[in-house]
Amino acid sequence: MKAKTGRVSKTDRGDAYLLWKVYQLSLIKNNTHRYFRLLDVVDVELRPLLMREEMLYKSLQRVQRASIVGVDVGGDVKMLEKMVKNVRREIVDKAVKMIPRFMDIAKYLGLDMDDVNGLTGLARLLVYIKSASYRKPINYLGLYKARGRDAWKTKKYSYKAQRYLLILTNVILWKNNEYRPPRYRDLRRVLKTVIEAKKQMGLAGGAGV
Repeated sequence: MKAKTGRVSKTDRGDAYLLWKVYQLSLIKNNTHRYFRLLDVVDVELRPLLMREEMLYKSLQRVQRASIVGVDVGGDVKMLEKMVKNVRREIVDKAVKMIPRFMDIAKYLGLDMDDVNGLTGLARLLVYIKSASYRKPINYLGLYKARGRDAWKTKKYSYKAQRYLLILTNVILWKNNEYRPPRYRDLRRVLKTVIEAKKQMGLAGGAGV
């Protein structure tokens, strides 16, 4: 893309050269899967929208916190709330068109087209969790208990992915008249239901399969 616009810098050329060398070495060692993976159309179309939603949501949180401590934020809160809502609707519309049987999985979870927040969380999970097993996502989402005195230091997981699972789980709980914060067992149950739905529908390989 930068080459087409004529905005290639020395560092860009250096990065490209380094990636090419890594690719050559991985070909020799036959382990390209460790460093590279194929992107499908779902990755290309949905990931940028998910990144935009994440940035807007963080901005909204910052403004809300500032408002709580008495900072005059004007109409920023309402503006950002509208922007987050709009990008989530855009994510859902893309997911319905591009992720096979997306709404079938949503209905399996008890969601409908009006549940924009829950559908956004589901879209994120289907894009980022490619594994057909239950155990790997457990680690990726941090749904395990790290043990030991320094457990909090060693526990590593994707906070971003867990946030979307929290959004999805929270919507499901509210639809079932459970007005409380999601617990770990709730998150694991919803994750397991999503994976079971994918398997039943022949989509165990990921969102773009």
